[in-house]
Amino acid sequence: MFIIVVDKSKTILTKIETLLHEIDVAELEVKLFNNADEALDFMEDNEVKLIFSSIETDGVDGVTFTDTILRKDPLLVSKLFIVTSQKDGEHFEDIKNVGAKRFIQKPINEKYFKHFVTPEITKILNQ
Repeated sequence: MFIIVVDKSKTILTKIETLLHEIDVAELEVKLFNNADEALDFMEDNEVKLIFSSIETDGVDGVTFTDTILRKDPLLVSKLFIVTSQKDGEHFEDIKNVGAKRFIQKPINEKYFKHFVTPEITKILNQ
């Protein structure tokens, strides 16, 4: 099983990967993608337990990526975190309209991630 992180920023990919290793998700492999098309291809053949995705991705945009995965498996909504610098605007509204519910603000605050996101990750991984 895998955790995937999709973002066009190498800095964000590395930051989330580091935070995930710090909270010890050792039983799952973390896969990084800057291209959402590649992430979609990967998800076709692999069980993904948790997804972090930006609105800004190479390949298909994050809104289309989110819409695609939630149409295929609506239960993924509880396993999806959108990582974004946007708090409003068209793209932010679009991603909420396709079903995204959980958001992490960029730049990523490590204390926030560990305090609020980690318990959610633990719940998801124990399902």
